[in-house]
Amino acid sequence: MTTARQQAANKVAQYLLLGVVEDALNRVQRYQVGQGFQGYVLERMRLIVPVGLLMGITSIGCAAATVLFLGGTRPALVLLSILLVPFVLLGSFFVQAYVFAFWLENRALAEALHHSPAAAGPIAARLRKAGIKVGALPPVPWALAALFLLLPLGMLIIVVPWLGILLATLLIIAPVAFARLDR
Repeated sequence: MTTARQQAANKVAQYLLLGVVEDALNRVQRYQVGQGFQGYVLERMRLIVPVGLLMGITSIGCAAATVLFLGGTRPALVLLSILLVPFVLLGSFFVQAYVFAFWLENRALAEALHHSPAAAGPIAARLRKAGIKVGALPPVPWALAALFLLLPLGMLIIVVPWLGILLATLLIIAPVAFARLDR
């Protein structure tokens, strides 16, 4: 029999995961139905494809880092890491695509309403002075991001430092480059 604390923890975990998945499905539906968002994405496909490739490469790197980091020489850890690969691969790609799609939708909405994407902070102010309107940081599913993206990226930085740092840097630079090229 489960305790009230375990039941509450299960409900929170279910809400967090299902809420994010439901929100992602709603975003896909808005893309399919909404002409504005769809048009925005189609017009910028030349910028979106490289970001998608970066997300795919990052997901592969995260999955490989899980095997390299956990693998070692113990058979049980090797098996565990191999079993985790599809979850890390799909989970890291999902988190990246979720955040990027939310950011794109906000940019499309700002363009449709003839507003510039709002962002606060010293870095955003410097970028605005340079003529780069990145916009606000989209909501991030932090629990999923930590589990499927940040932890495996940390493993990648430990196992192959140059690659992990390069991918992390490119992920940070990607929205800035997108906004710079999207004029």
